[in-house]
Amino acid sequence: MKKKWLFAALMLLLLVLALSRFDGWNLLHSLKQIPLWSLALLIGMQIVSQLLVNLQWYKMAKFINLPVSFGDMFYINCQGAVIDSITPGVKFGGEVTRAVQISRKGNCPGETAASVVAMQKLFSLSAFFIINLFAAGFVIGKTSFLQAWYLHLTVYAVLILFLLLFFAVFLMPHRMKIFFQTGKEPRFLWVSRIRNFFITLLDHVISIRKNAGICVLLFLLSLLIWVVYPVKMYLLAVQILPGVDIMYIASVTFVSYMVAMLPVFPGGLGGFEGTMTGLLLTMGFIHSDAFVITVIFRFITFWFVLLFSIVYAAVYKVGFMLKDSA
Repeated sequence: MKKKWLFAALMLLLLVLALSRFDGWNLLHSLKQIPLWSLALLIGMQIVSQLLVNLQWYKMAKFINLPVSFGDMFYINCQGAVIDSITPGVKFGGEVTRAVQISRKGNCPGETAASVVAMQKLFSLSAFFIINLFAAGFVIGKTSFLQAWYLHLTVYAVLILFLLLFFAVFLMPHRMKIFFQTGKEPRFLWVSRIRNFFITLLDHVISIRKNAGICVLLFLLSLLIWVVYPVKMYLLAVQILPGVDIMYIASVTFVSYMVAMLPVFPGGLGGFEGTMTGLLLTMGFIHSDAFVITVIFRFITFWFVLLFSIVYAAVYKVGFMLKDSA
């Protein structure tokens, strides 16, 4: 716990230091460099990203034969996004919300709904960590204060460990299922439910492995969803620093999201901003430009998503109530 708070304090200190290096005029000048058309384009791209994420969830639920429509799934994801914004790091609360709502809308057991959530995480995070193997290496190679060998070893060991875990679920589901089934009957109900969840998840993985088409589609959707983020970041950064290295921008984006996954701040706030601002400074951005880019990017990918989710959830709820009363 002390380490988490120490890391949180460090990220806040980075933000304070960044803020202290520019005045209001510099901030205003940086803001003026971002044209309104580019902001509108980025917001449109973010909406497309949300629709792609929802398509992935919808395809996964459809594969398991759950009667959840695209609109219902979008409502479920909007609720999850709101909870994500107040849940630290890996956003466990948002996933629990999605599982509960999928169970209700799909009229299925909790273990089945939880397995849908887990499978989406498997596809999404496996793509994310594969990309981060290259992103982390690129940032480490370009950043002078990250040249220590133990930092290289730690970063790659963590990334590879997660990838091995994800691949094990896909490559050895039969063996893992036998392991859970042949164990002793748990004494506690909650342990039994966890075991049933893993067995259900592995059943779905075994089933989805038989359909190469859906596996490729879900993985490619995950890659596309993640790749759109650095594209948005590049379109924003190039307005201030023309000729900026798109590979560096992409690496900074992914590494910032990786830090945001640490369970320190709600929604990854603080860790994401501190990391991105600090890395942008190493690229040659002045303090005000780095801070403005970070804040605008975070608004589009976090706060706008939160506001959009609240509005959609409210409209959906009102429409559902009017339909019931008719």
